[in-house]
Amino acid sequence: MRWIYSLAFLLGADNWKIIPTPFEITGSLVGLDKERSVILDIGCGDGGNCLELAADGWRVIGVDIVPLAVRRARRAAKKAGVAERVVFYVGDASQLPAVGLPSVNFAYDIGCFHLLSEEKRQAYIDGLAALLKPGGTFVLKAFTPRKQGRRTVGFTEDAVGDMFGSRFILERSSDHSYWRFPAKWYWFTRKD
Repeated sequence: MRWIYSLAFLLGADNWKIIPTPFEITGSLVGLDKERSVILDIGCGDGGNCLELAADGWRVIGVDIVPLAVRRARRAAKKAGVAERVVFYVGDASQLPAVGLPSVNFAYDIGCFHLLSEEKRQAYIDGLAALLKPGGTFVLKAFTPRKQGRRTVGFTEDAVGDMFGSRFILERSSDHSYWRFPAKWYWFTRKD
């Protein structure tokens, strides 16, 4: 997948972004202390959502596997004057602890998890659990099942709950998609 997304960013074929930052994210931040909280964007791309949140006063970390996207995000942060509030890392979402990130209070993923291979999904969940403080919130947007060529991509709500269930409590879900492909939002709390 890395080379596909690298090529997409190189060619400017990155129309999957959701800008402005979805209410599912911004609404979930209500009640958090901006000065004490750190937000993690997994699969941040060129950082559009991170930049918005940083401009609103949040401290944000963005991680993406595509070096070109991360370079663009860093340049955009400087240009927007928010570089002191947002840090971008090149890293694999299934290897988050190897990236060297600090602990966070809140994390979100707008379309990265559902692209991971079956082998990488548990490493993603374990890595996220290692970084997200107990009681912290994780918001996930993931495709629901659909055919893509010869294979099915996406997950049922029960499957998502089962995959994350050993480390997280699934609090609620929503069917709001934003994209032409069916997807769901999931809100989790990190278990103690």
